Amino acid sequence: MEFPWLFLTPFTLCLLLSFSSTAESFKRCPNCGSTRVPYPLSTGPGCGDPDYKIRCDIRGSLWFDTLNGSTNPIKLIDPSGQRFVLAPPGFEPNTCVSVDIKSHGIQLDPTLPFNVSSSNTVIIMNCTKDGLDGYISQGFNCSDNSLCHKFLNENPEARGKCRGVTSCCWYKTGASVNTYKVYRARTEKCTAYQSFMNLDLTMPVSKWGEPAVEILWEAPREPVCKIPGDCTGLVNSVCSVDPKSLGQKRCLCKKGLQWDAVNAVCEGPVLIYDF
Repeated sequence: MEFPWLFLTPFTLCLLLSFSSTAESFKRCPNCGSTRVPYPLSTGPGCGDPDYKIRCDIRGSLWFDTLNGSTNPIKLIDPSGQRFVLAPPGFEPNTCVSVDIKSHGIQLDPTLPFNVSSSNTVIIMNCTKDGLDGYISQGFNCSDNSLCHKFLNENPEARGKCRGVTSCCWYKTGASVNTYKVYRARTEKCTAYQSFMNLDLTMPVSKWGEPAVEILWEAPREPVCKIPGDCTGLVNSVCSVDPKSLGQKRCLCKKGLQWDAVNAVCEGPVLIYDF
């Protein structure tokens, strides 16, 4: 039997074959309304990874709860990028104060596997002298020609609610551990903030798009288990001692397979055949 396709090119033809489980992601949570909830995000006990908690309300909307009682709606989830996008709270009515000032803005729990991405540009407004001095010392741009003044002058909501405000700063998240974890809103420092993703600083404020905060989640490790039955849902895995954590067991993939943290399956290596 002849295989004409083998002679279409003089170069070596590589056939890439990838073998993986066709099973659903391990313990994936049910959809929240029409939104798919990918592993490891967890909306309740028995699904997802409990360290990756988010919340599904009775209306089918997803929320991300942070420290001090702050909570923000999740607008978008990108499983392959292991990230989701929050809608920041905005301003209180008729004043240059963020809605979440009582919780001091968005503060992530440093013990959990979430972080603010480096894609966010943050404007902080209505600052005290101490607030400005502190943020300048951290490298924030609080100068008279700072980008934040452009926002205060050209954004309709900010122009209305922060009328007369001249103290402000801006910064890119990801510059240090402090800016990486916290969005600021404090009476004794700066009372309001706003955030934008992937901001092109050359664009007019009217083209900045909707406010957004991008949050990353760390790639999850294999699920924790106590007995073999805990791994039933993860095809081609066995409950074994975790070599990286003394005294703990995980659903480790069988020999020759590897853990795919994005799809939450055990998959095989890519094989290359030369013809």
